[in-house]
Amino acid sequence: MKDLGLLLLRIVAGLTLAAHGYPKLFGGPGKRPHKVLATAMGPNYPAAVERSGPGFVAGLEKMGVPFPKAAATASGLTELAGGLALAAGFLTRPTALAVAVNMAVASYKAHWKNGFYGQGGYEFPLLLGTTAVSLCLTGPGRISLDHLISPTDT
Repeated sequence: MKDLGLLLLRIVAGLTLAAHGYPKLFGGPGKRPHKVLATAMGPNYPAAVERSGPGFVAGLEKMGVPFPKAAATASGLTELAGGLALAAGFLTRPTALAVAVNMAVASYKAHWKNGFYGQGGYEFPLLLGTTAVSLCLTGPGRISLDHLISPTDT
C-alpha cells in the first residue's frame, strides 16, 4: 500500500506542478493552451496562461530577482519537466530536491509577505515543497520508472 500511496502523491503533486510550469514557459498575451489542456484544467486556466510568460518575468523583476528571464525559465522548467518527472517517478530524488528549492524561493520571494493563508499566501508552495522533500527522503516507491531502472534505489 505504501507504493500506491507514493504513486498517488507523485501523480497529483507532479501534475499540479506541471500545470503551473506550463504557463510560465508558454504563456503570454494572446497565448492559449491547447483545447484539451484548457478543458482538463478548467475555465480559469486560459486566463492564467495569458497572464504568465512575460508577465511572470516582469513579476520576478519587480521582486528584485536577479536575471529574471533566466529565473523564470528555470522555475518554469523545474515545475513543468520536474512535475512530469515526479509523476512518472523518474530521477525522483534529484528532481524533488530541485522542486523543493524552487518552492522555497517562491514561498519566500513571492508569497511570504501575504502570510500563510489565503490568496497569494505561502501555504500552497509550502505544501508542494514539503511534498517534494518527502519524496526526496522516501524515494518514489516501486511503482515508478526509477524502480524499473534500478530496483535497489527505491
